[in-house]
This record gives sequence, structure tokens and C-alpha cells, in this order.
Amino acid sequence: MNSRERLYARMRGAPVDKVPNMNIVMGLVAKAAGVSYSVYVRDYRKLVEGNLICAERFGLDSVSVISDPMREASAFGSTLVFPEEGVPYCEPPLLAAGYDLNLVRITDPLESPRTLDRIKGVELLKRKVREDYPVIGWVEGVLAEVADLRGVNALMYDLIEEESALPELMDMVYQQQCRFALEQIKAGADIIGVGNSVASLIGPVLYEKYALPYDRALVEYIHTNGAKVKLHICGNITQLLTLLRQVAPEILDVDWMVDFRKAAAVFADTATCVCGNVDPVAVLYRGDAALVERKVLECASLDDATVLVAAGCEVPAATPEENLLLMDRLLYR
Repeated sequence: MNSRERLYARMRGAPVDKVPNMNIVMGLVAKAAGVSYSVYVRDYRKLVEGNLICAERFGLDSVSVISDPMREASAFGSTLVFPEEGVPYCEPPLLAAGYDLNLVRITDPLESPRTLDRIKGVELLKRKVREDYPVIGWVEGVLAEVADLRGVNALMYDLIEEESALPELMDMVYQQQCRFALEQIKAGADIIGVGNSVASLIGPVLYEKYALPYDRALVEYIHTNGAKVKLHICGNITQLLTLLRQVAPEILDVDWMVDFRKAAAVFADTATCVCGNVDPVAVLYRGDAALVERKVLECASLDDATVLVAAGCEVPAATPEENLLLMDRLLYR
């Protein structure tokens, strides 16, 4: 089986030769391509090069254009800082001073340099891998993108105080995320990753009010346009699991602090595959072979024919290669 066949079979609950290895790699991609993180996030050719190296070297069963959460923020008009070896960030956030929505620029994703770079990355990955690997595009979830534009701390207060301008901003962001996802699907993305990490910082009441309707609508839009969805909410989403059934992505990433067995049980009667949830730091980065084996097999041996295995969040760039190679070997049936 090639990686695309393996993943799609596993999502159907069909027999596979290996539990798909769905590790998220970013810093590791830059390292494999021999460039700084700053170059990796701004040059889709290096992003593609590093992805192909990592997929082959570490047995990954997908390739992805995930790199940083600031591509859409740039398109909306944010000024970004690009640390040489760190994730880009806004300084200050575009709407730090308040909800002046006139500052929010609405542009075609094909016309903004950073969103276009990601679209080109999808296109080149698809051309390189053809049908051997599934290509994962990426957009920020609506709430996560609003946090990028407003600042996380300010947004937390806005949610509690029911800021009156928030719904209008979220509607604007939703429309743009749909456009960005669509262009990646047109470029060849089989799956769109939706990153909404800020959702793990709020409880189910606020999630249901502010984030759930947009997560659900974005997933439905992506499905309508022929792609599958991988929802990534890093952090402890235990209290959100029941609500996330309504979002209905094909893949739900589950971070290491969530009880993986319980998460799988929540989605047992759905079309959603849970993916996780090896601790990327304590196990993969710092752990010895015995610990890696124990934790990987705990996930892989779960009595669920659709479970996917990955670190709960990004694999650190300094992770020992022998741990990553061992992880992949353990996934073969």
C-alpha cells in the first residue's frame, strides 16, 4: 500500500499494512531542507523539499503545507515579524487597539504573497507526489484567526464581555477562510487541515456559542468542494469532545493530555477518526526507546479500526531520529 491508499483505507475501517503515521512536522521540515525556519515559511519550494524528505525518511503517511498561523493574518493586513528560527508573529496584532474593521483588508488569496505561497506549495506537492501521498492544505479556524488579528488575551475578554463587533469580524474571517480553502482544493489538496488551537482555552459554553457554528460551517464548505478535513485543536479538548461530534471532520487530532481511549469512544459511532496522541516532548523528544515503544503501542493497539497515530502536536525539530524511526516501525501490523 502507498500512503494515500493506507490512510483512506484506515479512515473506512478497512485492513491496512500499517497504522498511518500522521505526525505533524514543521521545524523538522526546515531542518531537512537545510534552511532556517524563516526561509521555510516564506519559500514554498523549500517547504515542499523538506516535506518530501521527512515523509520518506520517517515514514510519514501525508505531506502538508502547515508552517505557521500567520499567512491569513498577513493577507488581512497584519504586519509580521519573522524570527530567523521561530514562528512569525504580529507586532502588534492588527486590531490590538479595538474593532476598527476598516483595517481588515479583504483580498483574493491568489493576490496576497503569503497565502499564494501556500497555494503554490499545495500545487507543487501534488505534482511531486501524484497519488502516492495525501496532500494536506491548511487554514486557520475562524476563532483562531480572530485571535491572531485581535490578540489572544484581548479576545478572551471580548468573549466574556460579548463584544458587539465580534460577530461581524467572525463572519468576515469565515468568508475568507472558505476562499483560501477552496483555492488550496483547486490546487490539489486532498485534505484541508483546520487549526483552531485557541478553542482549547475556552470551555464548552463559549465554544458552542462562538466557535462551533463556524467550525461546522467551514467543514461543511470544504466537504461540499470535494476535500476531507483534519481538525487540529492542540491542548486539552476533553470538555469539547461531545460538541466536536457536530463538527464532523474526517480526522480529529487529539493532544497528549487527553485520554485517547475515551476520545476514541466518543467518536466510535461516527465517521471521524481520532488521531494521536503520543507526547511530542516527554516521549518523542526526551524519551528512551522503551518509553517510545510503550506509548506508541498504547495508541496503535487501541481496539478501533480507524485510529490514526501521531504525536499530539508538532514533533520538535531536535527529536532524535532513532525515536521517529522506531515509532514508524512499531506501526506496521
